[in-house]
Amino acid sequence: MAEQKTVLVTGGGGDIGRVTAGMFAAAGYRVAVSDVREAAAADTVEAIRRDGGRADVYEANIADPEGVKSLFERIETDYGYLDAAFNNAGRGGGGVPLLEADDDIWHDCLLINLTGTYYCMKHELRMMLKRGGGAIVNNSSLWGLHGGPTAAYTASKHGVIGLTKHAAVTYACQGMRINAICPGIITAGLGLKVLCRPADVVETMLAKVPAKRAGTADEVAAAAVWLCSDAASYMNGHMMAIDGGCGSV
Repeated sequence: MAEQKTVLVTGGGGDIGRVTAGMFAAAGYRVAVSDVREAAAADTVEAIRRDGGRADVYEANIADPEGVKSLFERIETDYGYLDAAFNNAGRGGGGVPLLEADDDIWHDCLLINLTGTYYCMKHELRMMLKRGGGAIVNNSSLWGLHGGPTAAYTASKHGVIGLTKHAAVTYACQGMRINAICPGIITAGLGLKVLCRPADVVETMLAKVPAKRAGTADEVAAAAVWLCSDAASYMNGHMMAIDGGCGSV
């Protein structure tokens, strides 16, 4: 009997994390669902188990290096190995431009979105390289590819892309594939805050999207799961925009 593949999903208690964890489970993975909110992660795990999948709760704050170390020690004890990871945990920047940016928000955004991803990737790489390779997908943003309206968030997501590209070219020869997804306006997670703005503002924003609509958590999740699959075996160092065509205009 083939060994069951394992995957870590950080931010697994949020909208996109929950849907992605469920898709991984449906694809046959055992899923380590991590979130700073243990109850939210538990809800995701419960939903997966109801559908017959295998998943476990791991409370962790990715901004805390000791907490991240403990997370991976627990995963290694419970699973023994790791085949894939979706580094999805993050925070928004409050829609604040540079001159109005608060230093605390700036540092917190960079700590969670960029440094937290860095902490996780170090442990993921070590575990996966023991197995001869694996796949990592980082959640960046459309604003990681373009100039965004929020200073801290835009800078942190550009940093995630730089980190992804570095790791992709450095560890490809050791069997690693490391990519990023770059969602645009999505009807889940941080995107809900955008879509809760006044109707005329939202209408103007969506009018600039060639697809004329916001994306869904399912569309984001499907991309992350596919990038970790054997079907994407020659995809490495790629920044996949999930933005309804915004990057083409």
